[in-house]
Amino acid sequence: MKTTIAIIGDYDPAFAPHQATDAALAHAAGALGFDIASTWLPTASLDAPHAFESLASFSGLWVAPGSPYQSMQGPLRAIRFARENGVPLLGTCGGFQHIILEYARHVLGFADATHAEYDPYASNLFISRLACSLVGRALEISIQSGSLVARIYGTTAVT
Repeated sequence: MKTTIAIIGDYDPAFAPHQATDAALAHAAGALGFDIASTWLPTASLDAPHAFESLASFSGLWVAPGSPYQSMQGPLRAIRFARENGVPLLGTCGGFQHIILEYARHVLGFADATHAEYDPYASNLFISRLACSLVGRALEISIQSGSLVARIYGTTAVT
């Protein structure tokens, strides 16, 4: 069985995180013995009101790093589609930040929730720019005991 992943992002072959995204999927496929096919979907390609319907053919969505995106609406539409239709969804770096924005807008009711990368002076900033780089830093993260994440990791602390 082939697993198909839509990678939502504005692919740049020179951007190391995009190379790492492709490499991570290849590594996972090899390690798990899965046949994984991935397709990069530019963020603007999901701008049209019904463009997200093409996402139904994928096994899962990965909202890639690399924000600010060419379009903020495209990824938010894809994320909402995944949330409302039970489609597996992963967001890394800016992709995860957009998952937070989608949830803030469509579940919590903050219609103007935004990211400082798009508008640093917005009235409802849910995501601010980092004050310092996290590149090369290792931090310990505590996971709540008994949570699904703790069961998956098999521990309550990760680095």
